[in-house]
Amino acid sequence: MTSIFRIAFAAFLLFFSVGVLAHEDETLFNVVHLQAQSEREIPNDEMLVVLAVEQEGSDASRIAADINKDMQWALEIIKPRDAVESKTGNYRTYPVYNKQTITGWRASQQVEIKSQDMAVLTGLVGELQARLQVKQMNFRPTDAARKQHENELIEDAMVAFRERVEIIKKHMKNADYRIVNLNINTGSSGPPILYERAAMKTMDLDTAVSPAVEAGSSKITVTVNGSVQFF
Repeated sequence: MTSIFRIAFAAFLLFFSVGVLAHEDETLFNVVHLQAQSEREIPNDEMLVVLAVEQEGSDASRIAADINKDMQWALEIIKPRDAVESKTGNYRTYPVYNKQTITGWRASQQVEIKSQDMAVLTGLVGELQARLQVKQMNFRPTDAARKQHENELIEDAMVAFRERVEIIKKHMKNADYRIVNLNINTGSSGPPILYERAAMKTMDLDTAVSPAVEAGSSKITVTVNGSVQFF
């Protein structure tokens, strides 16, 4: 009985495998490739700033101690701001060469701060520039806002895709159709504001000022593409 069952099961697997291969190798006719896209501009409601502590000298251990001191100073200023999220980056050090001879060391550590309260964050950046250098500043939609708009754009793009299918259908002899495959891709554009090195120099505490910023907007795009067979 067991042997009969095994033979029957093996025969089923063989039949199933042949059926799958035959389906995969099936030649499809009257297949049209279509694409539809939906996009919109949405306000950037989150600000992100990357600052760094940088030191250079001949004593690597002294440099590390100075960087740690400045970073601790920065974190103590950041911590009381409940509206601000922060995280530090890795400590990095590089040798400084003169004619292939190491003459000193250059080291740095970064801290990333972000918030939806841009007034608080710009004020904080003004304080931190007393010892830290601004490396990058950009604006973007929060994840929640992006997801909401992407879901709405998927709806719009799918409607546009169906409309294009109906347009093609008018010019095909076969009235019925099926979607063979469908891909949905999302993307956004909104270049960061980058600071030139000349503008990154640390300031005296008495002269440090908050940067003037404008959040602007980002373009969210959803693209739907796929193949449709008319039969």
